[in-house]
Amino acid sequence: MIRFNLNKFSLCFLATLLLLYSSAQAEKGLRGKVVDENGRPIPFATVQYGEAKGVVADVEGVFDISNWESVSSLKISAVGYDSQTFPIHSESLSTVFVLKEALNDLNEVVITGNFGPQSARQSTYMVRSIDKERIQQRAAGNLQEVLNTELGIRFSQDNALGSSNLEMMGMSGQNVKILIDGVPMVGRQGVNNEINLNQIDINQIEKIEIVEGPMAVIYGADALAGVINIITKNPGAKAGYTLSTRMQEETAGNEYSPFHGAGNRIRSVQGTYTTEGPLSLGLGLTQNQFGGWKGPQTGRMFQWLPKDQWLANASIGFRKDKVELDYHVDFMDEIITSFGPENRLEVIDRNFITQRWMHRMNARVDFSPAFQLSTQMAYTDFKRETQTWVTNVRTNEQNLSRQEGSQALVNHQGFTFRTIGNWLVSPNLTLMPGIDINTESGVGDRINENRGIQDYAAFLTGEWRISSFLQVRPGLRTAYNSAYQAPPLIPSINTKLAISSKLDLRLAYANGFRAPSIRELYFDFFDASHSIAGNPDLSPERSDSFNASLTFQEKESALGWKTILSAFHNEVRDRIAFGMDPTDPRITTLFNINQYRTQGLMLNQSLKANRWTLEAGASYIGRFNLLSQEDQTLPVMLFSPEINSNITYKIPFLETDINLFYKWTGPLPGFELAAGDGGQAVPRQIMLEGFHWMDLTLRKNLPIGITLTGGARNMFNISDIMSTSTAGSAHGGGPARPMGFGRSYFLGITYQLSK
Repeated sequence: MIRFNLNKFSLCFLATLLLLYSSAQAEKGLRGKVVDENGRPIPFATVQYGEAKGVVADVEGVFDISNWESVSSLKISAVGYDSQTFPIHSESLSTVFVLKEALNDLNEVVITGNFGPQSARQSTYMVRSIDKERIQQRAAGNLQEVLNTELGIRFSQDNALGSSNLEMMGMSGQNVKILIDGVPMVGRQGVNNEINLNQIDINQIEKIEIVEGPMAVIYGADALAGVINIITKNPGAKAGYTLSTRMQEETAGNEYSPFHGAGNRIRSVQGTYTTEGPLSLGLGLTQNQFGGWKGPQTGRMFQWLPKDQWLANASIGFRKDKVELDYHVDFMDEIITSFGPENRLEVIDRNFITQRWMHRMNARVDFSPAFQLSTQMAYTDFKRETQTWVTNVRTNEQNLSRQEGSQALVNHQGFTFRTIGNWLVSPNLTLMPGIDINTESGVGDRINENRGIQDYAAFLTGEWRISSFLQVRPGLRTAYNSAYQAPPLIPSINTKLAISSKLDLRLAYANGFRAPSIRELYFDFFDASHSIAGNPDLSPERSDSFNASLTFQEKESALGWKTILSAFHNEVRDRIAFGMDPTDPRITTLFNINQYRTQGLMLNQSLKANRWTLEAGASYIGRFNLLSQEDQTLPVMLFSPEINSNITYKIPFLETDINLFYKWTGPLPGFELAAGDGGQAVPRQIMLEGFHWMDLTLRKNLPIGITLTGGARNMFNISDIMSTSTAGSAHGGGPARPMGFGRSYFLGITYQLSK
């Protein structure tokens, strides 16, 4: 017989009622989910209500509030998104809250080196960005015309090879990593071993980001001075198509022939199509044709060589749920012609032919709101050929020259594989581990037999938000290289202090390195005017860099301005430079120099007010005087100033904007060895003169999708700048250094159609 204890039964019954009551109260609680504008959950969002009350959402962006009856509104915030206040109604027990990304930092959003798109204010890096509108305002035909008025960047022209060379923050372009959508470019050319920026289709560029200072932890070798990341256009997420065509005619100084011959012209067509499903397509074709500039030359010869360049691209993308895939292929074909002097019997001409195929694959998978994995793969085939032709003046018969060294073909092939994880460990800690594999091979008439270069690396970086005003981002990279002894560990640390709501301080230390390239290790160039030998025993350049910047920013409804004061100091060891071979003074080869240094200050000011956009800046950059090691009476650092200003004024009722781009590049001092009175070598001061550069453009938008652009480039009519150096460079042409081909005028039309 079973007996019931009524007292125990009453207690159990009472407990059950209490549980049911609690469950009923919980059912009346408010459950919400925080998502972005694409419907993706925002993990660890902060939800505030009442006075000093709040909860934190989980990794799926979900939160619960039980005692919500007295709550009339919620203030929701998350890193990378604008805080927003939402009203709460008693009938809404389950709600989705949408936050907008905080991408309004003076319209500047940065990608390079970050965990994802961030406002410039949030990034621990100091990143300069040039957006699509600025590129269009400049009516640029190549990247040099976009970057030549940027502070800290200088260009020099190699007219013998038809290429341009870059210098950034006092260091040569060999120390600048050039990326396309985060993928490194392959195919350095010329004795200066640089990527030619003007072999990239300007019409495919959405944005350019410049990170100053070593980025070796993330991007590996050659990022010693910084990174220039070229971000290309992608089809939109909405179904439909876009079609853009562009034609532009420009004089070369006072030389011009309509549509063909003398002058500079651009013809481009670009299109994209996005299906109702997950696919998108893109195609593009551009021809850049430069008829050359004779300048002071007469007869057949040109001061600036004629160039015919074709650039094509195609892409296919797949986006569905949490998976993104993109494949791009880029093709470039360029012919630069150097016409020899007139002769009664025969003339000698050279063609410099460059071809590049670049295949890129980008993939991203969102495994959860807290972890994403991205992978990049790229293969590049780069060919550079020199053809020398001999033409009989009487019969006009052409034949390839048989002279030694007159014909040359160099072929570079590169493969890149990168996989990076983005792990949101907590609301205040994000980790980014990665694996990086780079291989490059080079063969040709002037490259010694070699096995190429293989580089394998692993890295880890992370961002720790210690408090609301302090962010720290340390990083570490380790690598193995088959051709040289790579640095065993490469460290870096970046910090950002939000001193106030308007003032940020960034401090950074980074170790960087530049790897010797295949050309520097194995390149031999011997002909009638060259005796250059590679050095397979070179070591990589190493640097310790210190950067600091102070950013003050004010933003009101009709006015916004930003002031940035920055400083940098780079100590470089084992710098690779040309010198005389001690075993044979007739031969020039490469060596590791013990010490080199750059340092400088930069001030940038930007202002937006109604129809005006103004940017102004100044820099003072110093370069190490190598001869000061031998003569302590000489200055250790040699400084050069720069001043720039970019001004835009929009006339709304005319749908027109006026743009002025200006830069003063100050004199660049130096020292060289010259013969003294007794015949011995003594230091002598030299100077490369400064110059002013200014471009003026007008852009008019018509309601039928047509944009007209016109203006003048190089308004100060610069052609050559003079140097007091007596040595000159291999292709410098003596004391005169080519900088421009005089004042030119252009007129262009762009037609944009989208649906």
